[in-house]
Amino acid sequence: MSLFKSNKYILSTVAVASVLMLSACGEQPQQQHGAMPVDVFTVKTENVPVISHLTGRATPTRKAEVRPQVTGILQKRLFTEGSTVQQGQQLYQIDPSVYEANVKSAEASLASAKANLHTTQLRAERYTRLLEQKAVSKQDYDDAQASFLSAKAAVRSAEAALSKANIDLAYTKVYAPISGTINRSNVTEGALVAAGQATPLTTIQQMDPMYVDLGQSAEDHLALKKNLTEGKLLNDGKAKVELYFSDGSKYSQEGTIEFAEVSVDETTGMVNLRAIVPNPDGVLLPGIFLRGDIYQGVLPNAPVVIANGVQREANGITYVYIIDDKGTVARRNVKLSYEYDKYFVITDGIKVGDKVITSNVQKIREGVPVVPIDPNAKQQAPASK
Repeated sequence: MSLFKSNKYILSTVAVASVLMLSACGEQPQQQHGAMPVDVFTVKTENVPVISHLTGRATPTRKAEVRPQVTGILQKRLFTEGSTVQQGQQLYQIDPSVYEANVKSAEASLASAKANLHTTQLRAERYTRLLEQKAVSKQDYDDAQASFLSAKAAVRSAEAALSKANIDLAYTKVYAPISGTINRSNVTEGALVAAGQATPLTTIQQMDPMYVDLGQSAEDHLALKKNLTEGKLLNDGKAKVELYFSDGSKYSQEGTIEFAEVSVDETTGMVNLRAIVPNPDGVLLPGIFLRGDIYQGVLPNAPVVIANGVQREANGITYVYIIDDKGTVARRNVKLSYEYDKYFVITDGIKVGDKVITSNVQKIREGVPVVPIDPNAKQQAPASK
């Protein structure tokens, strides 16, 4: 081999060796030791607002079905369908002619009864004086007194009949029992209506304010009551409610919980919570579907973990991966309660200060060494050219 070829071979060997050394020197320390870089979240404490996300429907605070109290032909409808009516406002007029005649007949019967009472009273008084003079028998006196008492009873009966006739006549005018929005009329002029009929003439609903009935699971309801009684929740005694429509838009008015039922629905396992909500513009309609976020209090100094660090198995077990004291991956089964923003409140499994792994969770296994990525180093890293 010539000297030129020999030197060329030596230079090539040195160049290859230099490249290999530079590659080795350029490796990351984590890769040299087999430690995978991972993002972590350090478990911390927060004052967590406890919010229940429930669903329900709106119902009017008052609802009255208007029915006739007497039988007759409907002469007039005196309201505009869909309008607002006031309590005591006349809605319908039923033909009063029969009931006016009944009143006159009752008045005549009362007058006759009073006339008879006058006659029997005079007779009874006269027989009382004659009995003192022993001019009549005791039997005649008793008969006169009995006729007088019977006439008094007849007058009272006639008075009651007249009162009933006047009541029936008054019922020919159908009035609004409550104030509110009136629905369409179920009958038209000329229809025969009857006392106690099954179909109402119309319906009135009071829609400001409105009720919103929300369903809460019995377990969540019991947990809430337990937290309140044990003082774990800071609460001012008023659970406010924010409402959302089915499209996700928020209702402008805020409501409050008025009461919770004391029994559980056996078919659904839910407890009904009733919220009362202002509805000045009539936006909420009876039967509309709503979502209600109930702010039930604040859980102070609650340990929280970020949501993307929480893993779930098909069997319902919830767990996280943490970095233990040896710098390796360790799995911890956890119990979670309330969800807040992007966090979960922890009730068992890990403690404040534990470092929960939030990245590369599909690549890591228990016992594998990892190294946490410093978030500050990420921000200060120079841009690649």
